Amino acid sequence: MAKKLKTKKKLKWKYKILFSILIMLFSFTVAFRYFVKRFFHTFTNDSFITYLVEYNLNTKNTHHLFYDVLNLDSTHFLLKYSLGLDSLKEEDEDITGIEASYIEDPYKNDSKEPIVYLYNTHQTEGYQKSNNASYNITPSVLMASYILRESLNDLGVPTLVETNDITELLRIHSWKYSYSYAASKILLEDAIEKNPTLSYFIDLHRDSMSYEITTTTFNNKNYAKVLFVIGKDNPNYEQNLKMAESIDASLKKVNPNLTRGISLKGGSGVNGIYNQNISPNAILIEIGGQYNTIMEINNTLPILADAILEYVKGEQE
Repeated sequence: MAKKLKTKKKLKWKYKILFSILIMLFSFTVAFRYFVKRFFHTFTNDSFITYLVEYNLNTKNTHHLFYDVLNLDSTHFLLKYSLGLDSLKEEDEDITGIEASYIEDPYKNDSKEPIVYLYNTHQTEGYQKSNNASYNITPSVLMASYILRESLNDLGVPTLVETNDITELLRIHSWKYSYSYAASKILLEDAIEKNPTLSYFIDLHRDSMSYEITTTTFNNKNYAKVLFVIGKDNPNYEQNLKMAESIDASLKKVNPNLTRGISLKGGSGVNGIYNQNISPNAILIEIGGQYNTIMEINNTLPILADAILEYVKGEQE
């Protein structure tokens, strides 16, 4: 009898140990999934937009790790600055259409050995903010650059976004808005010096044309159209034109209406260079217009990223 009681006690103790182990495993699994979700969050382009808004809305200049971790699953959004070109010509270039405010980069450009440089000469160009009216936020080309960078990085194309405030640079030098290209050239040259691996340079803008001109629809979605601008006053502009033609052709394979083609600009009254003399692989892209929403821009950017990847692969072969 005493032997049976001993055996029962041993079994009870084993069951308790087993139960405790199961509880511990369950607790560990729940905790592990929670922290993976918080600390190793995988962003889609949509959730990245949401994160940018929340990140910029609720803080000023400093962001603690605790804040960043807690807000990964929030549902808001913010953006800002846009457009650009090069040269020291003092044209009467005015800000046209919707303006936006500066948006801080939550990722601080940590790509190693970047080969693509995205910048926005006219950082204050904005898109429609109707979807974000409750937050009083205006999306911009700078936000578009952040999203395009994420798409390119996901494709294995290390990309750097210029985050310095060009408006502040103009103010420091007491330059007019027409000197925006001179300001962005300073930043561009500095980026090249600090990142010798950079080989492709894209100045991202938005147009001020009507919604009908800058938008197309397919696959039951609205997409912002893409326009390439090449400066003919650059003596070697044909090299830049080849890059634009290649990316344009790739976009047309997806849908011919996705692109508005290539605009060659030169002569009096226009910039005519747009900083494209810095490299044969330097182009200006206008993505959508002031009446497009950030989601329409977002629909186009992954396709544009694929087209850029195709060009980069062709160059490296």
